[in-house]
Amino acid sequence: MNSFDIGTIILSSDYKVIGINSYAKKILNIDQSSLGKSVFSYHSQKSQSKIKSLIEKVQNRRPDLPTTMIVDVLNKVLMIDFCKIHMIDKKHSHIFSMNFIDVSRPTEAHINPKNGIVNIRKFPIFYKEKIIFLNASSIYYIQSDGNYCKIVTDNHSYYLHLTLKEILRRYSGTELMRVHKSFIVNLLHIKEIRPIGGTKNIIIFDREMIKSVPVAKRKTNELKSLVTSNKIFY
Repeated sequence: MNSFDIGTIILSSDYKVIGINSYAKKILNIDQSSLGKSVFSYHSQKSQSKIKSLIEKVQNRRPDLPTTMIVDVLNKVLMIDFCKIHMIDKKHSHIFSMNFIDVSRPTEAHINPKNGIVNIRKFPIFYKEKIIFLNASSIYYIQSDGNYCKIVTDNHSYYLHLTLKEILRRYSGTELMRVHKSFIVNLLHIKEIRPIGGTKNIIIFDREMIKSVPVAKRKTNELKSLVTSNKIFY
């Protein structure tokens, strides 16, 4: 069982910060005088779009998808979740609660000296009411699903609120490669690159139960070169 301190921020119906607990104050470096500002003012422009997307998911929630999201705040990796709270107050029909945990340490987060981006070595996943941290070695492929992605391992699939582009931007290893507009694969689990007619190829993995993945024509030569020469570094 994972045990984390939880930061809690209460938002008004128009997304202004109206309450905050002591742990959130500490992590986000927010004092009492900062209350009343829009929640978006505390985040970078890139993170703002993610927060807006998460709020939309809460408003129109799909029960099959998680509403957790990973954002960078003050060089920390936070896993956040929103929920909508209905009120009996006639002036305020609802408020929002934003809860987060700092997953910088368990994800082995570090700042990439080349670009200043906070990278991670493990992926935090909210699954069955708990948080697990996936090593890349357990991943076979990652499939795009809108603003989400589906991570497939040998015995489970998990949803994460990141795009494929964000996955590669955040992950610091080299064994994951985007081979198609909709797929990232783990090079270490490739058994065969199989032609299926013309210039089309598919990836066969080293575990039969894992479905094959298509390879984009423009990625074929690069993929074959990496697999045959074993140019995978750690």
